[in-house]
Amino acid sequence: MAQPTIGYHIVKTAYGLWLPGDERGSWSAAWDDQIGFIEPNMLHPGDPVRKRMATERMIHPPVRLGCEMIAVVVNVLDACQQASPWSIAAVSIERTHLHLLMTYNSRDLDGTIKWMTQRMTRAIHECTAHAGPVWAKSKWRAFIFDQPQWANTMQYIEAHNVRRGLPPRPYPFITP
Repeated sequence: MAQPTIGYHIVKTAYGLWLPGDERGSWSAAWDDQIGFIEPNMLHPGDPVRKRMATERMIHPPVRLGCEMIAVVVNVLDACQQASPWSIAAVSIERTHLHLLMTYNSRDLDGTIKWMTQRMTRAIHECTAHAGPVWAKSKWRAFIFDQPQWANTMQYIEAHNVRRGLPPRPYPFITP
């Protein structure tokens, strides 16, 4: 019998910072217009040619979230949680990406992530001078099925905050 999902670990990367061909590997399926798609949903190894091609296709400069943008993201995540049946158990908002641990809910996960991302982007455009894209199109998400996995993910995300000199749970809306 399959275990039920108890939550999700979501990672959103800022625009232009983890391109196809990155030396860390990448999940993008697109190679280029002539070649088409290669092994969608597979981790591709680093490839300097592929990274150069992806860099050349970028329309905007890479984004790094500043303090003002991070404050906006905090407010939007709080508002999204208040309007939703799920709660946020851990979050780390870095200059280059964010980690989010949220409880299970029956809503479409991809739709929920898209909704949060659009709200964060809109608020950043309204509240800061930044006018371009904020997030990469893709996201990484993992389904969590048991308490040890939940605890390990929470510890992993909280360690990101501590590494940056913050408390493990620096945001008041986090509900462990």
